[in-house]
Amino acid sequence: LFSAILTAFLILSLGLLFPDKAQATVDALMVVSAQLNALNNPGSSPPSPYQPTDPFVPNAISVWINVLWILSLTISLFTSVLAMLAKQWCRAYAANISSVARQGARQRHFRYMGVLEWRVPAIINSLPVLLHVAVFMFLIGFMAFLWPVNTVLFAVMAAIWIAGAVAYVLLAVAPLIWYNCPFKS
Repeated sequence: LFSAILTAFLILSLGLLFPDKAQATVDALMVVSAQLNALNNPGSSPPSPYQPTDPFVPNAISVWINVLWILSLTISLFTSVLAMLAKQWCRAYAANISSVARQGARQRHFRYMGVLEWRVPAIINSLPVLLHVAVFMFLIGFMAFLWPVNTVLFAVMAAIWIAGAVAYVLLAVAPLIWYNCPFKS
């Protein structure tokens, strides 16, 4: 779901990296109009020929918004692929264990040692962190996107995001302070 929402925003923001073709058309039409006016008024000086504008260079904020959002989408998709792999690993871990107690215990122990050696728990535990990073990058890009649009909208959304970030940090730190805190992650 997050990737789908992010893709919609990317479609909108990628246009900021390309020149506005409508403006180029307007510029060319203004030159044509000036040339037609010069033909109708023989005493006026001839207009200069059409000179295309300088090569388009997107502004830095547009580039950074797209960098953040593309990285966010990439991390999100990478995380979902890793989550599917981890699910398959868990399924394979529990599959086809012998019904003979001694043999089943050996198989389970062998697989358990492999899981530890290959750091599967660390990989699985990193998945939420990767998604948090992707969401954080999206929100930073979204704040940068809103800033030039409307400062009031930016201020309201920034206040909401700051409140959410403070709550996130408090809930993440609370288990370190209070042992009985149920918000362990």
